Amino acid sequence: MAKVEIESAFVEQWTKNEEQHPAWGMKTAEPHSRKKEGGGYETVGRTFRTIKVSRASGIDLTQFRKGDRVQVFGKEVTETREHDGKKYYDLVLWADRVERAQGGAATAAPPAPSQPEPDVWNTPGNYTDETPF
Repeated sequence: MAKVEIESAFVEQWTKNEEQHPAWGMKTAEPHSRKKEGGGYETVGRTFRTIKVSRASGIDLTQFRKGDRVQVFGKEVTETREHDGKKYYDLVLWADRVERAQGGAATAAPPAPSQPEPDVWNTPGNYTDETPF
């Protein structure tokens, strides 16, 4: 068991037949990128995890939807299961805290309209004396 902090992971579909995940768990994919020679980045791999929370934590994961970008803090374990004689290993993160990450699909909002800054150099001053500069 290792204490981990995932800075940016994307919420994935729960199963092939059911997109929305339950309140106690969700699937995530953490992309791994490298810089291209011509500029920009390309995704070279992803780490898939199942995020789980205990009932006592008070965290409700249904607030997150597929495509949301999240930050997760907690303890990671590898769970082993067997199906048809074959072993499968799942990365499970028991979350202490889950937050929306900046720039996620669900948190992206249009920028607020900004007021142009006043042009102080071309605005006449309100001076009373006639002393030249």
